[in-house]
Amino acid sequence: MKTKTEIRQYMKELKNQLSKQEIQDRSKRIASIFLAQPFYQQAENIFLYVSYNQEVDTKKLIQLILRDGKHVAVPKVVDDHMEFHEITNLDQLTVGAFGILEPSINCPINRNASWESKKNLMIVPGLAFDKSGSRIGYGGGYYDRYIHNYPEQIGLKIALAYDFQVFEHIDIESFDEKIDGVITDKDYIGITVCEPQ
Repeated sequence: MKTKTEIRQYMKELKNQLSKQEIQDRSKRIASIFLAQPFYQQAENIFLYVSYNQEVDTKKLIQLILRDGKHVAVPKVVDDHMEFHEITNLDQLTVGAFGILEPSINCPINRNASWESKKNLMIVPGLAFDKSGSRIGYGGGYYDRYIHNYPEQIGLKIALAYDFQVFEHIDIESFDEKIDGVITDKDYIGITVCEPQ
């Protein structure tokens, strides 16, 4: 089995080969599968990263989720940690850490009682996933720490990925947080019983 570093490099190489049109087409299929899931339809609040480089496009997905009347919070890196701020449109994003779009408004959800709902859903980024819920991120550990620190706030943890990002098995460390399901451009891979917690 490849090491985390080797898998990260391999995934980056594969993603770099995707054309803009291919990213759009695959992202559209992933969004369609995601929006059809009962756990999405029942969710009230959604944690969602803003896509960067060759990631599955989440910008259009954010617009669709907001149009459905759900609440959306996106991450912002502050010093050595990550926090989520609720947004109501994409105009509230500006380029932040690592060149990634981040919320320009100050609306942290950890001070918002409405985000204590149990019908929450987190879309977790990553470079590789397996069919038992293991995930390899980008190496910063931001999501692992956030999930560990706020487990009662998050609800289900779902990844959006191209089909080639899913392995049968990848090795992870004890501090690596697992996810509950992966949606690819081909199918939904359920790992745990996916009902909002």
